[in-house]
Amino acid sequence: MSSPLPPEKSNSKKKSRKKHTKGSLQWTDSLLSEDPFSLLSGGDQGGFLSLEEIDESEFGLIGEVVEAVGEEKGNKKKKKKASSVSNSNKRKRGDELSSELGSGTVVTEEGDKEEKKRKGNNRNNDVKDGVQGKEEAGRKNKKNKKEKKKKTNQKEGTSGEIAKVDEKGAKSFLLGEDEVYEWNALRLHPSLMNSIRRLGFREPTPIQRACIPAAAHQGKDVIGAAETGSGKTLAFGLPILQRLLEEREKAARLKLEDENLADKKIDTESPLRALIVAPTRELALQVCDHLKQAGKSLDIYVVPIVGGMSLEKQERLLKRRPHIVVGTPGRLWELMSSGHQHLVELNSLSFFVLDEADRMIEGGHFHELQSIIDMLPVTSGSGTESSDGQTEPSMQRKKRQTFVFSATIALSDNFRKKLKRGLSSSRSASGGLSSIETLSERAGMRPDAAIIDLTNASIMANKLEESFIECGEEEKDAYLYYILSVHGQGRTMIFCTSIAALRHTSAILRILGINSWTLHAQMQQRARLKAMDRFRGNENSVLIATDVAARGLDIPHVRTVIHYQLPHSAEVYIHRSGRTARASTDGCSIAVISPKDKTKFYSLCKSLSKESLKQFPVDNAYMPEVMKRLSLARQIDRFTRKSSQENAKKNWFEKNAEALGVDLDFSDSEEEGTKSMKEKKSSSAQLNKLQQELDAHLKRPLQPRTLSHRYLAGAGVSPVLQQQLEELSKRNAKGDIAENNKKSRFVVIGQDLVEPLHALRSSGQEVCVNLEKKKEVQKRADIWKRKKQDEKKRAHEQKRKARKRAKEGM
Repeated sequence: MSSPLPPEKSNSKKKSRKKHTKGSLQWTDSLLSEDPFSLLSGGDQGGFLSLEEIDESEFGLIGEVVEAVGEEKGNKKKKKKASSVSNSNKRKRGDELSSELGSGTVVTEEGDKEEKKRKGNNRNNDVKDGVQGKEEAGRKNKKNKKEKKKKTNQKEGTSGEIAKVDEKGAKSFLLGEDEVYEWNALRLHPSLMNSIRRLGFREPTPIQRACIPAAAHQGKDVIGAAETGSGKTLAFGLPILQRLLEEREKAARLKLEDENLADKKIDTESPLRALIVAPTRELALQVCDHLKQAGKSLDIYVVPIVGGMSLEKQERLLKRRPHIVVGTPGRLWELMSSGHQHLVELNSLSFFVLDEADRMIEGGHFHELQSIIDMLPVTSGSGTESSDGQTEPSMQRKKRQTFVFSATIALSDNFRKKLKRGLSSSRSASGGLSSIETLSERAGMRPDAAIIDLTNASIMANKLEESFIECGEEEKDAYLYYILSVHGQGRTMIFCTSIAALRHTSAILRILGINSWTLHAQMQQRARLKAMDRFRGNENSVLIATDVAARGLDIPHVRTVIHYQLPHSAEVYIHRSGRTARASTDGCSIAVISPKDKTKFYSLCKSLSKESLKQFPVDNAYMPEVMKRLSLARQIDRFTRKSSQENAKKNWFEKNAEALGVDLDFSDSEEEGTKSMKEKKSSSAQLNKLQQELDAHLKRPLQPRTLSHRYLAGAGVSPVLQQQLEELSKRNAKGDIAENNKKSRFVVIGQDLVEPLHALRSSGQEVCVNLEKKKEVQKRADIWKRKKQDEKKRAHEQKRKARKRAKEGM
């Protein structure tokens, strides 16, 4: 717009006003002095600007009402923006005009032409109409401001968004542009590169290097397999975000090029573009969090749909029409079968992802997954034929991409031929999802899919150190306590196959003063999330879990994984051990083996092609003290468990009696009551005595038996021991141990507090775990032993004969 004309040029402007066309109208603040109500003049539309250029909300032209001019001094900004009154008329007739207009003036095209005829008679009526229309104008004002912001944002395009992110988020970038140069080969969107810089990823992982070009730029389906912790989430997450950003930019360019399309009302409702299915709730929530972090400030809405949470709340989230939905099969199918609109309308679905697919096909699990896959529309070309026979390209009608990811994969040689044959019949095929091949065919995988298998022969992380401990079944708790007390540095995950074993282990460790968190399928979702948050929040925390936590969870700095009970399959063992040594870090896995576990253990090693494993080093000098503490803890656990069982039984009777309306009579005879009271007092006294004895042990540092209690120099004082004693004396002087006994870490005397990984690397011994090789070695050893015995017998016989001849010669 041009600057306002000075007042002295208003007369010349009046003469030339009629000559101006609609496209060449100029801004002016001067009006006819004799007609203060001529707010708009000149042009076909009666204004200074064309209707396409003028912004109603900014100039106060909402509907047919314009706000009063010159009413108050505080409305100076509105006076400058309004095109109704000039600066010169404001100065001359400001007060007079305010008293005459009141709160508004009717302004229409016809009113502008007939204004002179009815300015004297209808002025009061115009003021009344303006007052009535003022409220409506205010409501429309806000709406038009929002529409203006949307239009300006679309014109600015993504370059404006990137500039905004760079301006506000520059301080949050962990890496500079030159530090992420290895990502440039993947040709990611600038906004995604900013996210990578913010998250601190210096270089892509091998699975990301292989998957992103095929998925994001070639538009292929992908079957990917890589070791746990290799970055598979971003391998399928970044291509999804890349395509959504590219389509948004394309839509913005089309609207700028096509004026008719730009004038149309923008459809704010977005269809579902990506559906990601994960086997467990924790994994689904984790994938959702990772995508939110990668897509932060990109205006891409991601929602988790998992069980154990409020169904109504999730329905409200879906009403916001998110672009990406991450969920578990059960809750997803529950909402889809109920006919939720956002999950049923899948014609615009561009991505279908199956994470941890090998878990999806386990027998007896995830029958809902088959129903979800059957609801997916049949994939077609990138364009559809209209009634004229012409092809109509549409970004929402592109071929759907299917991603299948897992840590283990096994495909037949003729898998691609099966895909070509099975595309037409996969929908009608009967039977469940028995393998990844069947799952891929059913999901509509295309024959040209990119198959990326980066698993090595062992399928384990390169920096993972595996080991085992042989012990009796009753000694498992002792060795577990030994590892956590002597080597309890860093986060530790303990896996059990049964919930009963999990509860037993948790109770024993809690009595022994080790704070641990539990995670299993029978817990409520809120409690599961709370346990995960607290485990992540402490560097030396302990999590005891079933196999529900074995898949996909990315918990940083897990240093040790302990298999308290061996898993039922090699795949579960791989996923358990994969909770540590993630993202090129190192970690340690320890299997606690009892005699009845040996057959399963050797079978597991054979399936993983393990010839030998390190035996975890155990200092037996600590075990007497460990066994003493464990014995006291088990006795305390028996007392508390018996008491809790009695209370639970009593509560059960009371609850059912109340439901039946029956009165319970627990009154016993006087002798039985006295006897019961004595037993309770005796057990309580015993429990207190055991607890005091255990507390006395726990207050003392755990020390080896070879160390003299009376004379420290008796066993020798090493530099490590001297430093530990000095630190312990300082803490005792300050009273830290007495005050914070429950929260303090264990104090170990005589050994440096090292992680299990470091102890294994320094003192672990290789042991053969191949049964066939072990039998062969044992056979050779027996042969060598018999041979030595025979040689010894022959030597002894020769000596005997020599002595006999010597006697005969005498």
